[in-house]
Amino acid sequence: MAEIARSIRIVPAKLAPEAREALARELFQVHDAVFAGMDYSGFKSMIISPPTEHSSLLLHRDGDGRLVGYCAMHRYRRQIGKRVCSVLRVQSGLLKAYRGKNSNFAFLISQVMRHWLSHPLRPLYFFGVMLHPSSYAVMHKFSRRMWPAPGQDDSHPLAAKAYELFSSFQLTPLSPEKPFIANVGILTRDGKDDHLYWQNSAKPADRFFVSVNPGYRDGHGLLALVPLSPLAVGHAVARWLKLRKQKKSR
Repeated sequence: MAEIARSIRIVPAKLAPEAREALARELFQVHDAVFAGMDYSGFKSMIISPPTEHSSLLLHRDGDGRLVGYCAMHRYRRQIGKRVCSVLRVQSGLLKAYRGKNSNFAFLISQVMRHWLSHPLRPLYFFGVMLHPSSYAVMHKFSRRMWPAPGQDDSHPLAAKAYELFSSFQLTPLSPEKPFIANVGILTRDGKDDHLYWQNSAKPADRFFVSVNPGYRDGHGLLALVPLSPLAVGHAVARWLKLRKQKKSR
């Protein structure tokens, strides 16, 4: 497995227009190697200049300085019910040879901590549309509480909040029968072996994702919501440290 030589955090809003344009084109090369279904203009709007309160980017480079991956975290101000909250959304892409090491975890936790310092009393959620079983599996692995998950239905307390956020981000459900699935038109460039792996996986999270979102290979995404309390973040960090320890002992 290839190694990431260095990872750098930047704030796109602080870059000069020429630098933002050059960065967007470099990022799109990685995105286009991992995903299909989105043109450059749409990608730039999603990653570099979305209508957010704050956006940060983590850039992963190899030993020659070549960009091999990225992770963008965006913070939005939203209202759920009668309460103002912050919503984090993430887009990431990593070339296949560099995957499997949770390389974005520390960055994501640091962004959560930065939010708490600036808005200590505002409730915080992670909200995403999972495009691939691997993304959902990672979220399920580190989340103390989330929706949807195996064994849950629409009566779960998080379901109504998730649907409210779904609407606020102008994501149209695939159908009334599947209000937690949207056709976002972005799909992961999977090979045949990758597809068979996920179809045959016995892990509960993998089987759940594939069963409720069989059209993920056509660009369908699964809505997912995670409340981010100090207890939830502590759980994720403990889980991450445990996995790191297990890998080092092998």
